[in-house]
Amino acid sequence: MQLAQYSWLDEPKSKLGTNLPPALLMYGVGGVGKRTLALHLAQSTLCEKASFLKEPCGICGSCHLFQAETHPDFKMLSNDEADTSADEDSASSAKKVKQVIGVKTVRELGGFCYTKPHRGHAKVIIIDPADNLNQNASNALLKNLEEPPAFLHFILLAKHSESLIPTILSRCLKVHVRAPELAVTSDWLNRQTSINQLEEHKKELAIRLSACAPFASMQLIEDEAFFVNRDKILALLSQEAVNAFALAALCEKIDAPILQRIFYPLLHDLLMADLGGDIVFHKDKVSEIQRIKRAVTPKAVTHWQGSFNDYLKSVNHPLNRRLALEALFLKWPQT
Repeated sequence: MQLAQYSWLDEPKSKLGTNLPPALLMYGVGGVGKRTLALHLAQSTLCEKASFLKEPCGICGSCHLFQAETHPDFKMLSNDEADTSADEDSASSAKKVKQVIGVKTVRELGGFCYTKPHRGHAKVIIIDPADNLNQNASNALLKNLEEPPAFLHFILLAKHSESLIPTILSRCLKVHVRAPELAVTSDWLNRQTSINQLEEHKKELAIRLSACAPFASMQLIEDEAFFVNRDKILALLSQEAVNAFALAALCEKIDAPILQRIFYPLLHDLLMADLGGDIVFHKDKVSEIQRIKRAVTPKAVTHWQGSFNDYLKSVNHPLNRRLALEALFLKWPQT
């Protein structure tokens, strides 16, 4: 795996020096490329010809096995291996499902960790996302981190370093994988996608909503449903009389994280427009933003944001979601 096309990953890689540490934690916003860098480091370490974390050759036996995802000295723990747990306090019809990497999954690494490499001199384990390790799994992992064999390397990936327990953090080299500047992400997207001038607004909005994370931006650009739903929501909110029931019917079909991505930037733009500042997010919807702004006050917007926050906290509660949304949008500030 070559890093040449991911220039923003050079800086975190340079912090590692010439060798992969026994335990490495790389953290940063989702979609910035942490897994891409981790896979590169793993292949470089296992490559039969590369040394000092240089580019893997791509042609040796280990590289071929790695690329085929059959290398005997490499393991990846991810959401694919995560257990599905439910909140026992919730009703069975509306259980809050949460993916975690459980203790059983981590304990199954035991034999892999302490048997010598089948090929070469190293073994590598990637855990992505390490945020999903539950308490028991974290404790089980800690046992492997305390006195690892010289050939064993762990790469943990997380959005926030604080999501791991302190005893694991103390044993890891921590590297922050930062998102690149907006211009860098924009140039990279131009090389990856065929964006025409009419879609420039989609690209800029995707970049800003993704905190300049390139992979997350590309995923959002390709999500046509997101932009369709955003346009519908802004159109309904910009009407002279906001129809709370139509909004609730529309938003009932949209996942809560997507609603957050639409409404939080909208509230930000409304407050900035009221202060005479620039609209940062929904730049292609200036007329809609101005119509909405004329019907609300900054205090009312802030108050509604509190109601929206309360709704998000209870979104998995076994209540009728349509009714909860209707109640939320009936509170939308109108003159």
